[in-house]
Parts: sequence; structure tokens; C-alpha cells
Amino acid sequence: MEVDDKAKKELFQFCRKTNIGILGRMNIIGEFERYYHMHTPMWWYTRESFIHDMINRVLRLQDIDAIIQTRFFIQDLHQQIERLYEPPSKKLTLYRGQGLSYGDFQQLRQLKGGLYSFHYFLSTTMDRDTALTFAQSARQDSRLIGIIYHINIDPVSLKSALFASLDNESYYKVENEFLFTMYTIFRVGEIIQLEPELWQVELSLTSDNDKDLKKLTENIRQATQGSTGWSRLGKMLLTMGKFDKAEKVLQILINKSSEDDLEELGHLYHLMGLVKENKKEYDQAMVFYEKVLNIYRSLPDSNYLHLTKLYNDIGSVYLFKKEYSKALEYYEMALTIQEKSNPLNYSDLVITYGNLAEIYKHLRDYSQSLRFYQKELDIYKKSTPVNYLKLATSYENIAEIHYHMKEYSEALQLFRKVLKIREDHLLRNNTKLVISHKNLGKVLDKLGYYLEAIEHYQYARYILAKSAPQQTSTNLTQRQHCINLVKKGMMRDIYPQLSLAAEIFLCAPISTATMERDFSRMNRILTGLRNRLTTEHLEQLMRISIEGPADLDNDIKNLIIDCWK
Repeated sequence: MEVDDKAKKELFQFCRKTNIGILGRMNIIGEFERYYHMHTPMWWYTRESFIHDMINRVLRLQDIDAIIQTRFFIQDLHQQIERLYEPPSKKLTLYRGQGLSYGDFQQLRQLKGGLYSFHYFLSTTMDRDTALTFAQSARQDSRLIGIIYHINIDPVSLKSALFASLDNESYYKVENEFLFTMYTIFRVGEIIQLEPELWQVELSLTSDNDKDLKKLTENIRQATQGSTGWSRLGKMLLTMGKFDKAEKVLQILINKSSEDDLEELGHLYHLMGLVKENKKEYDQAMVFYEKVLNIYRSLPDSNYLHLTKLYNDIGSVYLFKKEYSKALEYYEMALTIQEKSNPLNYSDLVITYGNLAEIYKHLRDYSQSLRFYQKELDIYKKSTPVNYLKLATSYENIAEIHYHMKEYSEALQLFRKVLKIREDHLLRNNTKLVISHKNLGKVLDKLGYYLEAIEHYQYARYILAKSAPQQTSTNLTQRQHCINLVKKGMMRDIYPQLSLAAEIFLCAPISTATMERDFSRMNRILTGLRNRLTTEHLEQLMRISIEGPADLDNDIKNLIIDCWK
């Protein structure tokens, strides 16, 4: 992002605003402002003052407003690290000691073998004992675990990196200390416990040839492409779901843009349209998309890739507005351009296939929807490395179409495959597993396998209770599923379904107190009434948790009272 006098003034104003009332701090801020140009960013960063903590706190918390206001120093420090970088001539091991919360440490353990990035500037040392002292002292806080990172750097596989020596640059005359820039990416190795609440974590600086890093870098590049740093920031905010902040940044850029730079203006209008679309302001989104369309059509060498993305986005707005024929028109325009390109861009083509499948599903043209979902699946199956979660979603979409076409056996087979993939690649409380179990429940219900259907609803309820216990509307929907399933079970004189469904039903309470009260009550009633309940009685019993026993008919009340004795 461009650095100017305005950015510098915003930095100093932010420093004053966030340090009001702190003894002696205003004097240091005054020095920082008056003499900033006399020292390097590293000198100021390593000085024992507020700057180090302030900058890393802003980056660690991903406070976008604060990042914008401190961008002058962040970029200045980053650029100095780039200038000072020298590739090591031999293998190098650096150390860092710090505290980590229990939650953050558990997340780190799950990343073993994967990629890990620090959001902030990372100070390290060649002296393990120094780092160990910091890690041990962190344990004095009962909320933290002491961590000592071993960072291994191999110059053979390393072509470029973003770290630099603090020798001759630090406020203090230190030796053998290095500073990594923010977002440097490491691969997590062994994680070993040294003592109670003290762990050693092996990290290696990733090679430029690392396949996972290449894929991650390409994804980031695509998510943040733009001709200026500010527009890249705007797109990153959009990707992060920070729509109001993205709109603020993009509006500043639009106001400052030259009307002669049509390509940049078109890019900004497109991003603003995406912001409005994500905020569900569809009419305003269309205003920006129309501006982009007019600009692209006026350019002599219009970028067809930009046009296909724009057509897909316009189609999505019409989809949300339920103007399906219009949505289909724009999706087909995108596909026409993409299929003529050489070579084919499969990463963009798969999006259009998915959009067309979705619109045909809304139009209830299930055979066409199935055709495009199958094309989408074929691309995901051939991509390397395989993205198993996208593959699962693709299978799920196809299964849904089979379900709508009443081809329940085909749907069941695919829903089982989706669940297997998600169980292998997701944490056990991920809500995607809830969707998978509910999908299996509904298709098993259609096939008449009521007991197995109820078991899947029970799994769904259990996961949902762990991950989002306050979702009352989902609870009520789940209860209705149980009522319907138990009705069918009762009509076939299958008591186990009745008992199990009651359990599921009562695992989805409005409150814990309701669950404990109703679970005990329901079990006693079921035990006494297993051979005396009618379907109508059962449905009223199920209402106990929602409406209370006072709403029951007199005949069922008398039965309950009789069994309660």
C-alpha cells in the first residue's frame, strides 16, 4: 500500500489516541514523531517502548482499522527486512520462547506436518537458553503454556526468505538475533513435551519448491490481486468477510482514482459490487456491476477472464433475487467465453459449472443440474492435490439432485461417501458433519430404514449440541423430524424407534433444565405406556418439551397420571 505523509500522520495520531493517560508515554511518542527519520524502523521497533507491543498486538488481533492507521510503520519495517536479508551460507537454527494459550496450543498440535504462519513480526535468537528462559517464565501465567520454537533453516532449498539479522540495527547492541517479517510461513514438525506445561515445537522455514506453499501462495495471490496495495487490501478484507471495512477502503480508492484509468476503476467497481452483494444490497450491487460491464465493453482489449467473473457475479445477484432466467442467461454467457479459451482455465470453469447446476436445480430441471454437477465433480477429481472437502461438497450436490429425482438409493450411496470424507478430514464437532448426518437421516427415512435414520439424526443432534447449543430453531426442526419418524415406527409396531426417537428429541432441549425434567418424565411414561400409546398420543407426548403437559388431551393426561403412580 502506498506510504505518504497522510499515512505517517495517521500513525502518530493512533499512537497518541491509544496511549492516553499512560505515564511517560506521550514523551516517547513525541520523540517518535520528531526523530523518526533519524533512525531505522528496526531501531524503533527494538527500543523498549510501546512500539513493539502496539504493532504486534494490532497484527495479532487482525484489527483492520488499526492496521490501516499503522500501515506506515508496518510497511517501513517490512521493507527494511527485505533490504537487509542475506541468505545463510550454512544450516541455521533459531529459537523463540513465548507463552501460548491452551486453545491456541491445541490448534497448533493439530497442524503437525502442515503449514503455520505468525501474523506478526517474529523476534528470534541463536541462543537456546535465552529462548528457554522466556518460555519458562510464560508458565507463571496459569492461562499459558510455555513454548520454545526450534526454527530450522536450510539454505540449500531456500531461495528467498523474509528475515534479517538485528546486528548493528537494534536499539540495544545485541548479537545473533533475527527478525522475521509478518506472515512468514513455516512447516510444523515434531512437538515434544519437555516438562509440565513446557513444550518444544520444531518449525522449518518452507522452501520455494514446497508444493503446499506454492498452492497456498497462489490462492493468496488470486484472493488479493489488484494493481495497488490499497486495492489488494480491499480485496483481502472482502475475502475475510469484513464488508464494511472493505467498502470504506474501496470508496476512498474510487474517490481518488483517475477517470482515465478505466481498467483500475473497473476493478474497484467490481470489488464494490461484490461487497454490496455480500451485504445483500443486490440493487446497489447491480449498479456497480453495470458500471464495470460498460467499462470492460469500452476497452479495446477487454480481458475475457474479467468478463467471465463479472458475468458469474451478475448471475449470482439475479439468483439471489430469484430471477432465474436472467441468472441462467449470464451464467451461459460466462460459459461460452470460457469454453472458447485456450487452454481451458479449469479453476474458473468449475465455478461456472457449479453456478449452472445450481440455477437448473432452482428451475427444477434436475437432469441438466446433474449434468453440470457431474462436470464440476470431474474437475475436482482430476485436480492435484485433491481437495477432499470440495470433493465432498460436489458429491453432496449430486446426491441432493438424486434425492429430488426420488432416486434414493443413489443418493444414499453418495451421502455415505460424503460423511466418510468429512469424518476423515474434519474435527468431530464441525457442523458440516451435522449436515451429512441429517442428509443420511432424510434419505434413510424415505427408504424406510427408520431406526438407522433416527441414529443419524441423533448423531446430528449430538454434534450440534456440542458446537452450537443455543440454536433453538434447529432444535424445533429436529423435534419435528423425530415426531414424523416415530409415527412411522409406531404404525409398523416397532417400539425401539419410539424409545430412541424420544431420546433424540430430548437431547435437543430449550434449556438443560427442560432436558433433565423431560427426559426423566418421558422415560417413565414410555416404560409404562409402550403397549398403550396411539400415534395421536405419541405426538402429544412429544409436545411436552415444547408446550408443557397442560396442553395434553384429558385421555392422555389420565394415562400419564396412571403410569406415574
